[in-house]
Amino acid sequence: MPLLVVPLAGEEVGELTLGEFDLLLACERVLFERGDHPLIVRLRAAGVDAGPFDDEPDAGSDGWALVAQPGSKRVVDLARAGALVTSGPTRPPDALTAAYGAYVGRRAARSLGTLTDVMARLRGPEGCPWDAEQSHESLRIHLLEEAYEVLEAIDQGLTGAELQEELGDLLLQVMFHAQMAADDSRFDIADVADGIVEKLIRRHPHVFGDAAVKDANEVIRNWETIKKQEKERGDHFEGIPAGLPALLAAYKTQKRAAALGFDADEAVARSRLESAWPPDDLGFALFWIVALARARGIDPEAALRKATQDFRATF
Repeated sequence: MPLLVVPLAGEEVGELTLGEFDLLLACERVLFERGDHPLIVRLRAAGVDAGPFDDEPDAGSDGWALVAQPGSKRVVDLARAGALVTSGPTRPPDALTAAYGAYVGRRAARSLGTLTDVMARLRGPEGCPWDAEQSHESLRIHLLEEAYEVLEAIDQGLTGAELQEELGDLLLQVMFHAQMAADDSRFDIADVADGIVEKLIRRHPHVFGDAAVKDANEVIRNWETIKKQEKERGDHFEGIPAGLPALLAAYKTQKRAAALGFDADEAVARSRLESAWPPDDLGFALFWIVALARARGIDPEAALRKATQDFRATF
């Protein structure tokens, strides 16, 4: 077996799985980046040669293990070299993915699991009457409000504690809808997470497979091609929500069209906009303003929102 790497902070010993502990027990030697790691005592008591880091292992060190600090650069380097990297209860597709997520993986599994427990209690027979009477329909407005509050925090540059709080409120809405589905045995939050993991892996063959891409534009084209195959769509624009704000709908339509050959650089967008100005057809002019924004790498929805906020502040 190649070198076993177990990213595990001292305070995370409670998150070590039985499977990982068994793998460590089977090793001839276990090295630790942190010399006072509490797991050293337990492994020595079980007869394993365990101690502080005093020798540089390589990925081919058969029968050896390294218990590393979760954020250690060494974890990623060893994964690239072929080491086996574990990640507690999570199930990443490969060692490199486990290595990149090691700095937060165990804490996230614990924290999101705790949130699931709390949500189930709130919706349970001994929970909160208000939570228990909610439905997918009654929570629609809250989902919209929380999403816009996240955008507002980003627009105002409040990307620290404020954004953390707003993302938590948005995550609560996701958990709420998933718990209601779990109550009816339709699906649960684990199914939601598994579904998006599978989608991300499937739509990134250049990361998790053998596909090669030249740039981000090719990534987008591949994404749309895979998406179309998955959905078996006859209409290239199917799936763009009808309720989107018109500016955002135009942006998403052009982005979808770009993956299919729509090529509107800044010069083309300016020309089409000038031909529509003065605006005999204001909608046509707005459409090409969106194209001009895309050509410059600007999100038109965010740009208009910021301009409106600036106007309010200075009026």
